[in-house]
Amino acid sequence: MKGIMQTQGIGNIKSIHSIGARSIPKVQRSSHLDLYVFEREKDRLEKEVFALNKRTSRAKRQLDSAYLRIKKLQKEIYEEQKIKTHRSVPTRPLKTMAINY
Repeated sequence: MKGIMQTQGIGNIKSIHSIGARSIPKVQRSSHLDLYVFEREKDRLEKEVFALNKRTSRAKRQLDSAYLRIKKLQKEIYEEQKIKTHRSVPTRPLKTMAINY
């Protein structure tokens, strides 16, 4: 089963622009308009790539931080277990004293 991030969405479907189909014949349409439209699309995609790179680098930093915290906690747990095993075995019996109320 695919996760939500692995499924394809509506943005993955080829559009009229991506396949190059036009409703107006080539002799009647303006090349300047096409140039403008594609420049705008290029600018939008460059901004999207920049935002994705920014999100990716932030996610990598957070992931590295999580790895470091996990290692640190695992080391602390190991040290605690090692200390408990040595201290749980008493060397001599404990002295007890009765208290009357």
